[in-house]
Amino acid sequence: MTDEDSRYEAVRSRDARFDGVFFFAVETTGIYCRPSCPAVTPKRAHVRFFPTAAAAQGAGFRACRRCRPDAVPGSAEWNVRADAVGRAMRLI
Repeated sequence: MTDEDSRYEAVRSRDARFDGVFFFAVETTGIYCRPSCPAVTPKRAHVRFFPTAAAAQGAGFRACRRCRPDAVPGSAEWNVRADAVGRAMRLI
């Protein structure tokens, strides 16, 4: 099993432990994501891997609007779902 095969397995399983370790881009859509992105898993033949979000952007890919891979880890933009839940709990 190659390194790219193990990365694809992390993408397929949506493993959040690899968020920030690498990013993947889908050549057919022109979008790059975090490994834990909830979007439909692309076919392996269409996936490219990058060490950073900047490298993916430099290759001409744009950030996914679902997982926000261009956001800073720990910020509200990084984990939108947790931020929304936290705001709802404070309002209650």
